[in-house]
Amino acid sequence: MNLLKNLFNRKKHANPAIHALYRKQKTPCSQSEKIISLLPKLAETYKEGGVYLLHKTLLDQFEEYDAQYGVTLSKEITEEKSAQMLDKITSLMLMTCFKELSRVLPEGPSPSALTDALHYEIYGALPNQDSFVSYLTYENPNFEDHKMAPAFKFGKDISEIVAMPDLAFSFLVSQQFAVISDVSGRLTRWVLFDEPMESS
Repeated sequence: MNLLKNLFNRKKHANPAIHALYRKQKTPCSQSEKIISLLPKLAETYKEGGVYLLHKTLLDQFEEYDAQYGVTLSKEITEEKSAQMLDKITSLMLMTCFKELSRVLPEGPSPSALTDALHYEIYGALPNQDSFVSYLTYENPNFEDHKMAPAFKFGKDISEIVAMPDLAFSFLVSQQFAVISDVSGRLTRWVLFDEPMESS
């Protein structure tokens, strides 16, 4: 009876994704519980890391692109465009988080629910189809290696944001996918699993 009483008396979690996870699993595994407690810290880490990656993987690259091709793209980047690009980088970071969680947690709803919960911690809203989900589900028949599809989509998305249809530019941006994934993975493992941050 005490168990039933505790289940019914459990307060609704402020994060709807966590509340939904508790409803499905009742008692998540200890690893999931630890991760849940660290989600606010990971969200702040992602926010800081996302801004860093925005400058290192995109804005700095735009200046090099300007110098190489004699254009003024970097001067045309508004705050609105920067915010949109930051959202795309954050989506890639969340996709990396999902993959890290899928690697360490048993099969079930936890990796998806925890990534949704992290999205909520960052944005105050659950993810939609335009969030990291779009990178997880994106497919392109032109690639034999499906791992290349998110990189291609990222290059395409950024090109649309800055209105630069040049294929060379899109390819340049898509190459930053590896850097974003690597840094995101390091940050995720550092916060959630106490893995030391080592320089590349």
